[in-house]
Amino acid sequence: MQFRPEEANREAVISTFNDHRGAITALLPEAEVEHIGSTAVPGALTKGDLDLLVRIPSSQFDSAVAALRRRYAVNQPRSWTSQFASFKQEPADVIPVGVQLVVAGGKDDALFLAWRDRLRTDSGLRERFNAFKRGQVGAGPDEYIEAKAEFIEAELGDSLGNE
Repeated sequence: MQFRPEEANREAVISTFNDHRGAITALLPEAEVEHIGSTAVPGALTKGDLDLLVRIPSSQFDSAVAALRRRYAVNQPRSWTSQFASFKQEPADVIPVGVQLVVAGGKDDALFLAWRDRLRTDSGLRERFNAFKRGQVGAGPDEYIEAKAEFIEAELGDSLGNE
């Protein structure tokens, strides 16, 4: 993995976010589209990709999965649940895009939003996460994803009612 400051490609990320948010809301008018991930956090280190959180009512989850499959490639299907699915832009644009589809108000929804919001407001957490990322330079994608999940779980575990 390689990381850079989020401000290095902030303008391109904002433009890409606006484009994808428009495309997704055209497909899913009831969806709320949030910018999450490190490019949504001033002062964070990032791989340079854009992560979107698409929040949809439970009753529309299956149809939303079908609609997003027509626009994006399936990503990490082994992580999918009845309330979570992930996709990615293929081929990747200048700014790679990941789409996390969640049931609004569900556990995954709360996790993504809590993590983004804590990183935005807690400078100590943001610096610990940046230090974690600096320690992941050179790691492979699967190794990084697993280590990042453990880091986030450790940081958010108590605040989400987990032990």
